[in-house]
Amino acid sequence: MTKLITVDRAKAEIKRLQHYVDLVESFEADTLDKAIIMEYAYTNSIIKVTENLNIERDYALSVIKRKGQDELHKMMRSMYM
Repeated sequence: MTKLITVDRAKAEIKRLQHYVDLVESFEADTLDKAIIMEYAYTNSIIKVTENLNIERDYALSVIKRKGQDELHKMMRSMYM
């Protein structure tokens, strides 16, 4: 059964999601650490991050758990924790 929401809540959710999409799509992964953050944003999977970037799981986790220096990193850390 689908939970009904108000139009105002739906608009707010669309705005929040669009901001997230824009943030990820405009993110510049010019370092390995940023590539890890971006890959995690797209896949939401540590396994896929390690496979796609050919890195160790522990390193990927340490990057994601580290205090974020930008908005996307902060979001990914918050989602992971």
